[in-house]
Order: sequence, then C-alpha cells, then structure tokens
Amino acid sequence: MEDVKNELARHLNRADLMRSILVLGKIADPTFTDEVFVEKILELASKVWQRSMKARHDVIFKLQNINTVLFKEFELKSKDERYKHIIDDPTRLYLHRVLKTKVGSPLIVTSLYSILCDQVGITYQCIALHNHYYLRVSDATGDFFVDPFDSGRILAEGEFQKKVRSSMQRGRMAQTSLYEILDTRQVVSRIAHQLKHIYILKSAAFEALRAVEVLTVLYPQSPELTRDRGILYCEMEYFSKAIEDLRLYLKRRPEADDVKEIKKLASMLRGYHEIVN
Repeated sequence: MEDVKNELARHLNRADLMRSILVLGKIADPTFTDEVFVEKILELASKVWQRSMKARHDVIFKLQNINTVLFKEFELKSKDERYKHIIDDPTRLYLHRVLKTKVGSPLIVTSLYSILCDQVGITYQCIALHNHYYLRVSDATGDFFVDPFDSGRILAEGEFQKKVRSSMQRGRMAQTSLYEILDTRQVVSRIAHQLKHIYILKSAAFEALRAVEVLTVLYPQSPELTRDRGILYCEMEYFSKAIEDLRLYLKRRPEADDVKEIKKLASMLRGYHEIVN
C-alpha cells in the first residue's frame, strides 16, 4: 500500500481531484490502473468544451453543456428512487465503476461533475449538506447553485436556502454548521471514509484495511485510524501488529469513551499471543 499512499499524496498535493479519486480504486483492487478512465473523463470534457466554444465565458451555458453531455449523451443516472439506497454498495463509490455502470452515489456524481467543471474552466465551491452535495458557482449576476445529483439542476439562492432549511430539519444540524465547503482532500476523505464503513459492515477486512491506510495519508496523526487498523489486524489474525496499534491508541487517547473495550481486546490479544508463542 505504500506505493498507493505515495501516489495519492502526489495527486492531493496538486489538488488533482480526478486522479485522487480514481486512485481509490486500488482499495478494492491493488492492481487497478486508471489510464482508460482518465481518457474517458477527458473525452467527456472535450465534448463539453466543443459545445461551449461559441460562448466560452458564459458559465450557465457551460453548465448546460455539462448536463447535456453527462446526463443525456453519456446517460449517467442521477436522482431517482431506485438509486437512493446505496449505503451498502461500494461500487457506487468508485469513480471508475460509476463510469462503467453509470450509477453512482450523490458524492461520486458530484465529484464527476466537479471534475468536468475543472476541465472546462468553471470555478466552483463544493458544498455538503446532510447526505447531499451542491456546487456554488458565480457569474456576472451573482451566486447560484447546481445540484449534480438532480441532473445538474440550477438553483437560485432562495431555492438553495430552502434546501438548507430542509436539510437542517432532517439532519438536526446545528445553526452554527449549516453546511461545509469541501476541498479536494475533504472530498477524497469522505469517499474513503464511506468505503471504510461499508467494508467494515460487510466484514471485508482486507478492503477496510486498505481504506484505513488511504485515510492515513489524509490524517497521519489520527489515533482513531490507528485503533481501526488494530481492530482489523485482529480480525485478520495479525496479532502482533494489532497489539502494537491498540497500545498506541490507548497511549494517545487515554480518556476515550472506548478505552475499556480496547483495553479488554488488547489484553485478550496479549494472552493469546503469549500462548501461541
């Protein structure tokens, strides 16, 4: 995984959203290569650019062309009852798989939309609400918002504020945190976190461990990731590594809520390790 981690770090340092997300494909398959999928995305961007040549500085015109290319010609699926229940399907969180199946999570659809914006020169901010994502874009008339998961629907400020209020009610969000603006690292982090949780729920320890390793690129000092890695090592019967990580977690988080459970697990592992050795 060290090569993967180094590759991701390089892409993140360049704020390369496309390649940073594609490299996450190595969580599921360490032999994965992204060349074909980079070419596909650049092909989509080229089609948008060609359509936009007559009005290269018209932001809304460019967005409409993204919508045409992505949702009508490429036929990427967006908001629909059939595609809401994706919490336990990791394939919808891998950009390369979504480029094949044309069905993705709200975060991946938004990420692909953002990548096309990058490619055709549209400046935006990615905004996260409760389980939904929007792009804030500006032109000469002011700010407006794009909902990529609703086929790139463009919303005025008032419509977006209604979405914010609705999201607050569903997610019971605090008034001080109406929404979060995500940069490249935060988008990649959210995807990797979601993959980690899915694989843990599916008891897919190898894939979950790779997701944890990817996250250490973003959060190298995180005790919680050290704990998660230790637990996964335990499941995989790498007991020496598990004990080392769990001890480090307890040292760095002596007052954590789960200290009692982690101490118990570490003690059991030490006992087992002494017996087998």
